[in-house]
Amino acid sequence: MKEINVTGLQCTQAVMAVLRELMPMEKNEEIHVIYKEPNARRDIMALIKRRKYNLIKDEENLLIISK
Repeated sequence: MKEINVTGLQCTQAVMAVLRELMPMEKNEEIHVIYKEPNARRDIMALIKRRKYNLIKDEENLLIISK
């Protein structure tokens, strides 16, 4: 399991940081994404849907995603 903290990053920066970590991951490997900004969450959720990643958990300030 990987963990990435995108707190303080602008929306596009947060998405790119998450994508850089997701791309090399193995199937079913998980990443925990810690965020604060609601817009970062919105954009990361769009990335998950667009790239067909799996959202495991959506809690306040935490997304768990798998490939």
